[in-house]
Amino acid sequence: YYRCVNTTTGELFEIQQVNNKSDCINLINVENSTDVRWVNIKVNFDNVGLGYLSLLQVATFKGWMDIMYAAVDSRE
Repeated sequence: YYRCVNTTTGELFEIQQVNNKSDCINLINVENSTDVRWVNIKVNFDNVGLGYLSLLQVATFKGWMDIMYAAVDSRE
């Protein structure tokens, strides 16, 4: 669920500009930009604890839309 974020504005980069982690890192290196970061969302499945928390949120319908939006890998 990682994504490339402009930390100054909080906006995500368009998929045409940043398609993957390499594109984000190139953007950081080429422009010497300190306001671009490759970050993960707060609720993810990177470890067991966060995985249980994510599943609990989906099961209780509290904050599940954010998790499902991040999980969708749709480009169109």
